[in-house]
Amino acid sequence: MSLEPPKKLRRDAAENAERIMAAALRAGLAEGKFVPLAQIAADAGVGVGTLYRRYPNREALLEAMAVRAYRLILAEAEDALVSGETGHDAIGRYLRQSFVHRDELVLPLHGAPMTEGTESAELRKRMQQTMSAIIERGHGDGSVRQDVTAGTVVRFGAMLAQPMSNVPHWETAAAEQRSVFLRGIAPGSD
Repeated sequence: MSLEPPKKLRRDAAENAERIMAAALRAGLAEGKFVPLAQIAADAGVGVGTLYRRYPNREALLEAMAVRAYRLILAEAEDALVSGETGHDAIGRYLRQSFVHRDELVLPLHGAPMTEGTESAELRKRMQQTMSAIIERGHGDGSVRQDVTAGTVVRFGAMLAQPMSNVPHWETAAAEQRSVFLRGIAPGSD
């Protein structure tokens, strides 16, 4: 599957697509709630025909949301890979930056369906490769324990992005958890 950049939409079509995505995120579509697509269209301020022209069904909308989310976190992972001095630095950078996007993440670890043979599946694979490269750097430079894997970091980041409703000031609490995690993946933290 080719990962060519998406075709450039007319300005009004692009604005409509963004409004639909935002309305779907607000509606909690990714959390398995069966919000009627007509309600999402209304919340986005577009006609249901506009929504269906762009996203013919719920699965197409979820796929578009997953593609958007993977592009966001992949960009953060790639930036962390080139910007971090050590593997540990890159992991910390990735966790801090991906947390910024927490309300926009519609991914399998956040309740979205796991698809194969789709653009989101290809982006997921690239994300795994990029995170594996970060971890390999950390293992190679001695800044990350050998038992830490790309999955360890990705799962932690996904958990961190899901706010705990009974924990006040989640941003502060998440920063504490991130700090504890980063200390825990450093060598000698057993």
